[in-house]
Amino acid sequence: MLPNQVGRRSFLRRGGLSLGSMALGNLLARDGVGLRAAGGGGTPGALGALHHTPRVKRVIWLYMAGGMSHLDTFDHKPTLVKLDGQPMPESVTKGKQIAQLQGSALKVFAPQHPFKEYGQSGQKISTVFPLLGEKCADQICLIRSLSTDAINHDPAHTFMNTGTMIAGRPAMGSWVLYGLGAETQDLPGFIVLVSTGRYGQKQPIAARQWHSGCLPGRVQGVELRGTGDPVLYVRNPPGVDNAGQRGVVDAAQALNRLHQTRVDDPEIATRISQYEMAFRMQASVPGLMDLRDETKETLDLYGTKGGDGTFGANCLLARRLAERGCDLSSCTTVTGITTAPSRNISPGRPPRWTGGRRRC
Repeated sequence: MLPNQVGRRSFLRRGGLSLGSMALGNLLARDGVGLRAAGGGGTPGALGALHHTPRVKRVIWLYMAGGMSHLDTFDHKPTLVKLDGQPMPESVTKGKQIAQLQGSALKVFAPQHPFKEYGQSGQKISTVFPLLGEKCADQICLIRSLSTDAINHDPAHTFMNTGTMIAGRPAMGSWVLYGLGAETQDLPGFIVLVSTGRYGQKQPIAARQWHSGCLPGRVQGVELRGTGDPVLYVRNPPGVDNAGQRGVVDAAQALNRLHQTRVDDPEIATRISQYEMAFRMQASVPGLMDLRDETKETLDLYGTKGGDGTFGANCLLARRLAERGCDLSSCTTVTGITTAPSRNISPGRPPRWTGGRRRC
């Protein structure tokens, strides 16, 4: 019978050169134990040194659930214009999972704005984005070859963020942080900013879409709130200064390390690192949220005064996070046009919800 203080992982490790101990060693290696973080700090990456010099330093992933359809913005389909109003061809729907649309009279719906070729590359972009086409057509990459079998919103959100419709797999940002590590030491390497629509509607997603899944918990996305304190309890309680808080953290860390020597559990190692991160965030997060160094012109460009939880405010925070070394920021949003017919959106102007037919 095993003593209470000996955990499963510790038992396998002490069991000699067995299949269990080898598997445990592999798990610990994959959890980043003993690996060196790039630059000598931050979060270690499982890949270590890369075989080439990386060019990408930061990633801001704008996931705009409820935004305009790709067919109305960047994916030119001339056949849709020709077939507008006609019954949907059987070749498109036969054998497909069309959920609640099964048995309905489906008709083709053409793009509501014309497309135009922009730049030397001839990128075809909807005229609803004239400035984007005129100024950025030759600096952006549009991938139009992707497809999916997901038709319902929730599985589609999960697929876009994790690569599968099955819940429980690691998010893209978790894979990036796990493999490459992070340079930042005062902020998490993978941060999620969830936006609120102009009419108060919340993002129709769940935390599993930035979860670490089978990877170590330390690479899970950390959600920052768009209004109020970005992280609950990030400020010291009344009567507690930084020195006192440091003492509390040190005491908790000492107990965690003592327990870790007994059970050798990667999740305890994650807890130790996250406690340290939380303490450092007490100093870094208030500066992140202080927008007094942003000019009025900049705030006007983002369409926000800051701190209101809107998509514009979160894009501003994502830029500030990138400037502070955060490797991957994910801005997710409901923009207020989930049910907006795209024909009511004027070129060059932000969309407004007007009700009417849904465009998915």
